[in-house]
Amino acid sequence: MSRMETQRESMASAISQLEKKYSSETASLNALQESSQALSLQVVASEQRAARAEADLRIEREWRTAMQEKEMEHKEVISELQLQMKQLTDDSKQLGKANVELEKLRSQWAEDQRTLEELGVQLSVSKLQISELKERASGHHHNHQGSDSNRDGDSVGSSGGGGWTPDKVVSKCTGCEKEFSMTRRKHHCRNCGKIFCSSCSEHVAALATTDQQQTTNGSKPVRVCDHCWEKLVAK
Repeated sequence: MSRMETQRESMASAISQLEKKYSSETASLNALQESSQALSLQVVASEQRAARAEADLRIEREWRTAMQEKEMEHKEVISELQLQMKQLTDDSKQLGKANVELEKLRSQWAEDQRTLEELGVQLSVSKLQISELKERASGHHHNHQGSDSNRDGDSVGSSGGGGWTPDKVVSKCTGCEKEFSMTRRKHHCRNCGKIFCSSCSEHVAALATTDQQQTTNGSKPVRVCDHCWEKLVAK
């Protein structure tokens, strides 16, 4: 009985220890289960964050790709604009040169027009002089001096008081001193006898003549220089 009692007490003590150990293990298991649940929640949250980060990264990659494509397009547009600007600059230079050439051609054309007009006037004067020569030849009233004057195509009025300047000794206009050329032709003032360009001798006036010159030139207006024109107008 004593041994049995001792064994019972020993078994009871062992059972009590086992129960305590079971309770401890159960508490540990509950703690582990709670920790596992918490870790599971953390894993889920991490996975969600990872999914969001991956989505954001994908969006960022797509945005960067789109930005790179736009940058390439902008570079191409800038390159085309630079080429167009260079072309426009070259065209502007060519246009400036063309405008300069056009102005030269216009000036040359205007000078040629003036020359043609002057030649037309000279032709008309020559026709009149030829007609007068024919009339004088038919009437036998011309003299040697009048014939020489009409062959030269020039006459000097008695009011000028100056000699007839030969063409060969003059290379510049007496008024503006510009050089004579193919387009800037020489013209005698019929009053003073000096040589001028068209601009400095564009006036015409009827000169006072003697009876002999009246027979030669009549009373038609003739070319005079600006200075003589002012003197004649003042009279």
